[in-house]
Amino acid sequence: MSSQGAVRIERDEWGVAYVTATEEHDLFFGLGYAQASDLLHELLGQYKLVRGELSSVLGEAALERDAEALRWGYLAQARADYARAAPAMRARYSAFVAGIDRYLRDHPGEVPAWAPPLEPALPIAAMRALVQHWATADGRAVLAAAGIGTVPAVERGSNAWALLPQRTADGATYLLSDPHLPLGGLFGEFVPPPAWIAAAMPRGGFAGHEVVARAGELSITGVVSAGTLLPLIGHGAHCAWGLTTGGPAVSDAYRIRVEPHDELAWRCGGELRRIERRSEWIAVAGRAEPLEVVVETVELNGARTPVIARADGCAYAVSTAYAEHLWRLDEQLLAMYRARDIDELKAAFEPCMFLPQNVIAADVHGDAWYVRAGHAPRRPAQLDRGVPLDADDAAGCWQGWYKLDELVQHRGSKTGFLQNCNTAPDTLTGLHPGPAIDLTAYPPALVNDRPGRSNTRGERAVELLSSTFEAHLDDAVAIALDDLWPETAAWQRALSQALRTTPPDVADRPFARLLLTFDGRAHATSPGALAWLLWRDLVRDLPAEPGDGAELTAAVLAGQALAPAQEELLRRALAAAAERMRGTRHGLSTPLGEVLRFGEAAGGGAAFLAHRPVAGQDLPLVAPLRVAMYSDVDPGSGRARAYFGGPSLRLTRLGPDGVRSWSAIEPGRGSSSGGAYPAGQPHLFADGRLRALAPPGTLTLEAELAATVAPDAG
Repeated sequence: MSSQGAVRIERDEWGVAYVTATEEHDLFFGLGYAQASDLLHELLGQYKLVRGELSSVLGEAALERDAEALRWGYLAQARADYARAAPAMRARYSAFVAGIDRYLRDHPGEVPAWAPPLEPALPIAAMRALVQHWATADGRAVLAAAGIGTVPAVERGSNAWALLPQRTADGATYLLSDPHLPLGGLFGEFVPPPAWIAAAMPRGGFAGHEVVARAGELSITGVVSAGTLLPLIGHGAHCAWGLTTGGPAVSDAYRIRVEPHDELAWRCGGELRRIERRSEWIAVAGRAEPLEVVVETVELNGARTPVIARADGCAYAVSTAYAEHLWRLDEQLLAMYRARDIDELKAAFEPCMFLPQNVIAADVHGDAWYVRAGHAPRRPAQLDRGVPLDADDAAGCWQGWYKLDELVQHRGSKTGFLQNCNTAPDTLTGLHPGPAIDLTAYPPALVNDRPGRSNTRGERAVELLSSTFEAHLDDAVAIALDDLWPETAAWQRALSQALRTTPPDVADRPFARLLLTFDGRAHATSPGALAWLLWRDLVRDLPAEPGDGAELTAAVLAGQALAPAQEELLRRALAAAAERMRGTRHGLSTPLGEVLRFGEAAGGGAAFLAHRPVAGQDLPLVAPLRVAMYSDVDPGSGRARAYFGGPSLRLTRLGPDGVRSWSAIEPGRGSSSGGAYPAGQPHLFADGRLRALAPPGTLTLEAELAATVAPDAG
């Protein structure tokens, strides 16, 4: 049924969109309009991708992405999801897409010629493409280990923590969520990108849109991924949550043994079944004729499952618990934003459709909760998931789903803090005097990690949080933006040992002094930080034998005496790094921020850092809590000079007086109509400062619209 109301879109001094409406359907109309005004090309590009049509713009570089979209049926499944959704949910999707369409009609000169047709299932399809990244990782990794396909690039660089009232000066809770996302979004792996992508994503490209939205009692603040309806990370009026990569096992790999004389016939539990095969035709820019992609699917674990590859006379598939009913994730998110306390937030999680992540949440009452969230299937005991499962063996079939109360979780905190920086669930408050969670009480597939596993970010977070008392906002910000490379002292001791009997050449001695006096802080103004990055990169890259790097690192961190060959490696890396730094713009005075930078701070720089890929790599070296790796797109190669950053950090304060938040969102995201995200923001971000959301009465009106929503097609 059609409806018409009013929606108001305002901007603060940083260009953040504030969308307000009286009715919810008008609010979602405004959310679509605002997102289109900030992320037009990225949003439309996402929709092009889920349709399997990105190759028509990007050429052959996007063929596998299109094949993946068609193989998993992002849009086809989303259309089915839309049809199954409740009428109120369908109305929200329709309003959101109507808002996008209104922006396109208001700004026809900005609409690219390749823009796809709009329909209300597209936001669901865009969420499917996003969730798929995590939901199939376990199964793909098993196939890759068996020599089939490649290891998925699942970035494990993110921080989340809560500092509870026991440790704050005013009895409030501070909650931090800092995803370290690749600078490039879905398009980052296409190198070099076409001109329209470089123009659409001038800063390297995390495709996220920060928004503050209010309609009645519904309050939404967060960063939404391009093309989707709601932010995965954010806060409502009473609760906030942060995410880090890691979760239960939600996918498995399967080997499908086809019949000897019929490659489309196979057996499941002895029952003869057929592989569904169809041809899809993909238009490719630069080619006169479309290319054929053969898509094969089977039914496994009660869900449509694509065949990923064929090898050795078998078909291989990845079955994920998220293949069906993903529209319920948006319903869950809406309930999360409405939650008034942790109990209601937990109730919102009961559908278990949230993507597999570590979730740390807090409310205005001082309560906190950790859950290793995910839609996790029950598997038979003793099932070896490290190899592809035999699809014909009933022992490998799933036996239903775990309920929320069965997932790994922890309520409250005796220590006054919780943290997860991509570490095992039992490290929430550190391992001493004992872990917060007994992981032996849970099935291995729900833990999906090695008990006690930590990293330098997790250890540093525990160190800082456990030593903080009577904390104010400044203290919370300092922890969030801590830039210490924690292993600095250990590596400096190792370097001193290597230089004790064999000093560096005369030309390299100033560089050696820079390394040995470095304070360990990855600050943009520090030449020592650049020297350190160059040296540590070469220490990692120079080892001739595959095991050298890991053995050297273990010896250094344990404080062991180094072997002569290991000492020689440190010296060779020093000489090579010194030569590189002398070749930078200001030689040994060049600060880190001149090479790893973005926005208007760019200009000149070290070309040798331009060759690091945007996506698919681990974090650089051992990351500090704040990963300050930012850059422009290199005009020569089309790659982002820096490949990792914190483009959607949010610090939230929750107390009896309400909720406030501060953010550091990747700058340079300007509004398509101009004016958003002013030039001063890169300096604020690079300097390690956060911006506060605007108080009432300080906003500038961007648009006041009549929200006209088309009749619901469902």
